[in-house]
Amino acid sequence: MPKRGENIYKRKDGRWEGRIRKQFEDGARGYQSVYGRSYREVKEKMHTIIQDGPSQGKCRQTLQEAAELWIESQSSYWKAGTYTSYRQILDKYVIPRLGKKPVRQITNRTLYDFAADLKQCDDTLSRNYIFQICALTRRIMRYLNKQYDADLSIPENPVGREQFPRMFLPSEKALQILSDYLCANSDDDTCLGILIALHTGIRVGELSGLTWKDIDLEEEILYIRRNLLRVHRSGETRTNANVTKVVAQKPKSSDSVRIIPLPPGLIPVLRQHQKEGSAYVVSGVKAAWAEPRTIQYRFGKILQKCQIEYFNFHMLRHAFATRCVSMGVDVKSLSEILGHSNIQLTLNLYVHSTIQQKRLLMQQYDFAIHS
Repeated sequence: MPKRGENIYKRKDGRWEGRIRKQFEDGARGYQSVYGRSYREVKEKMHTIIQDGPSQGKCRQTLQEAAELWIESQSSYWKAGTYTSYRQILDKYVIPRLGKKPVRQITNRTLYDFAADLKQCDDTLSRNYIFQICALTRRIMRYLNKQYDADLSIPENPVGREQFPRMFLPSEKALQILSDYLCANSDDDTCLGILIALHTGIRVGELSGLTWKDIDLEEEILYIRRNLLRVHRSGETRTNANVTKVVAQKPKSSDSVRIIPLPPGLIPVLRQHQKEGSAYVVSGVKAAWAEPRTIQYRFGKILQKCQIEYFNFHMLRHAFATRCVSMGVDVKSLSEILGHSNIQLTLNLYVHSTIQQKRLLMQQYDFAIHS
């Protein structure tokens, strides 16, 4: 790790790190780390912390200063998509409204007024998203308490989580119409990709990153190794309209890197349209791949052609899971196919009772009455 200046180093990931000596309340000594994109940025941050920062218990920082300290110090632990999500919340909502306010002055009333202002200025924001924005603000304050003994009073989140409306699966008839259309038009790689998702339950980002090298037709299995997503370009000014790029990364968790056996009916279709290994299954117009939002757009157009009422691409995953359970597939195997970390997640989020199961139950109940 190259060194420049007192306790300032350039890391292997390209960022600079500075270390400040610190004495804890119990008398123990240690260091706190400060991160930045340049030597000068780190040096200025270290000077601010030493003079006015939370390490002396003063915590004179504004929320913007605290937010930048938090996101830079934690970003190495996150995937690109997570960083992009947090960066967007800070730049679009938190910093413009609360950035200049000293952290110590953020109270329950402050956060309540902040949430109300968000809803009034943008009524398209959901209750859950405003909850996440406020939760991120509280998270920054907790970080200062934990890392710098700032002794801040953390305000309550003024927004409660709303219950998501009950999701209704597309009907079996609609799914069959869709499957028939996709099979009939499988020479189109978008249709072929959606057909794979329909019968394997993979996510749209995983489909976007799927190449023919990931499909082993001899072993009749599918490898999920990556997903594609759009993130902010590192180091570019956020005033620039074109600040995003598509990146490939490992799936959501280690459990999401998985092997899925292919259903027998899908194999002949894949053999018919198989391409060279490096080719993406679903291609784009300007790139070798089609990013998730492009696939979702094309999916909506296909639903229109099939005269099927619109539903989100992710509902294919729900429908796949529910179909598997109704066929008697054990939940442990299904959980691994879906790439979940535990069975309960599969049961709670992705398994729904079908109308056929409910009808059978009521028929049995009716039979019991008259027997």
